[in-house]
Amino acid sequence: DLNLLISEANLYFQMGNKDKFKELLQEATQKDPNNPELQFNLGVMSQESGDFDSAKKYYDRAIELDPTYTNAEINMAAMILDQEKDLIEEMNSLGSSPADNKRYDELKLQRSEIYKSAIPYLEAVLKTDPSNIDAAKTLMNIYSATGDTVKFKAMKATVESLGG
Repeated sequence: DLNLLISEANLYFQMGNKDKFKELLQEATQKDPNNPELQFNLGVMSQESGDFDSAKKYYDRAIELDPTYTNAEINMAAMILDQEKDLIEEMNSLGSSPADNKRYDELKLQRSEIYKSAIPYLEAVLKTDPSNIDAAKTLMNIYSATGDTVKFKAMKATVESLGG
């Protein structure tokens, strides 16, 4: 029974046995492959264990099954944006030599690409949940960082209208 399997998985999760939890979720997913919540939970487990490729696959599947699954959209955007941390650390550690300036520009371009890849997920969140101020603020900052002045101004107005 699928509900018993999910209940058992949740018990293992509560006891801190994430490996058994993931194993049982995968088994449940085989029984119900079109359940977006199961796909999402596998994405969370994969992300927590550092397996970002699998997490992306599971989140994308959850979104494919339910295009209004905002938690999967939010987690995807957060996981993508988390990639910028290492870039920013390296950017901040650079000096001002010509080689450092060149490397800085390369890293800045990579950071911009990271931002751009998160945009569709955040826009989808706002399409489903127009009052999500966190998604709106993040988009506003991304538009600012990528130089999209028109979208920045529009999102700034949205954030202000939401009380931000």
